[in-house]
Amino acid sequence: MAKAKKLKIFRKKAKAPGAVLLYIFLVPLFLSTAGSLFDGDYSKFVLKLIAFALLYISVYLVEKGLKQEFEYNQKSIALAPKIKYKLLGSIGLGVAVLFLGLVVDKIALLNSVFNAILAFAGGVIYYGFDPSSDKIPQESGVNYKKLIKDIQEAQNKLLNIEEAKDKISDLELKEAIGGALQRAEKILQNIKEDPKDIRVARKFMVVYLDGIKDVIKQYNEIDEQILDKSYRTRLIELLDKASNRFDEELERLKSNELFDLDVQIDTLKKQLES
Repeated sequence: MAKAKKLKIFRKKAKAPGAVLLYIFLVPLFLSTAGSLFDGDYSKFVLKLIAFALLYISVYLVEKGLKQEFEYNQKSIALAPKIKYKLLGSIGLGVAVLFLGLVVDKIALLNSVFNAILAFAGGVIYYGFDPSSDKIPQESGVNYKKLIKDIQEAQNKLLNIEEAKDKISDLELKEAIGGALQRAEKILQNIKEDPKDIRVARKFMVVYLDGIKDVIKQYNEIDEQILDKSYRTRLIELLDKASNRFDEELERLKSNELFDLDVQIDTLKKQLES
């Protein structure tokens, strides 16, 4: 049998930008803090350590906000983040600079406040504001908050199936599972582009993906060396049949016809449970 190719269902995700500039600012403060420790100036060391902690927390918040914004921009349908991490990080940056100037370096209050405002403004200008509006198509009859939750749940299931697939050594079976995953991804993508179909596709995400996930989990719990070959063959045939069937349903979905899943899903569920 020819060696089956390992399918890459999920492309390597691009990374969110990091708060590199702020990390650079941490370096001189860290060195200054360490210098106070080595000089035996412990009161100064504690104050600088607090300032370092405040600045580090600010960097962490900004970086978390950048990641949150990146994920928001990657999605075609998304709710605006409830917690504005970039704004909190910029505020924290201002507080850190104020503490550093007023308490650590004993700079005059007016100058310290001015520097803090500059730090806050610089953070906002450089990193921008957090997303504030929901990315939701203006269509009636669709609960988009529920839609986003369902899509996220389906994506998590796809990732779980992919992880379970990687534990299987049988290349032919892995390829069959990969084919089913590819169809599921296409259907999920179509739902994102045409959200009104979520009402009839929800059963697909719940039963179809759960069914495949449960079967693969059961397969992984059995030693492949003692597994009945007829079970393996039946499983591959079932996955191939399901993939072909959903190719047909995807074409109907794209043509805006009824996504006729009820009978197909119920049949698949019985097959997976048998």
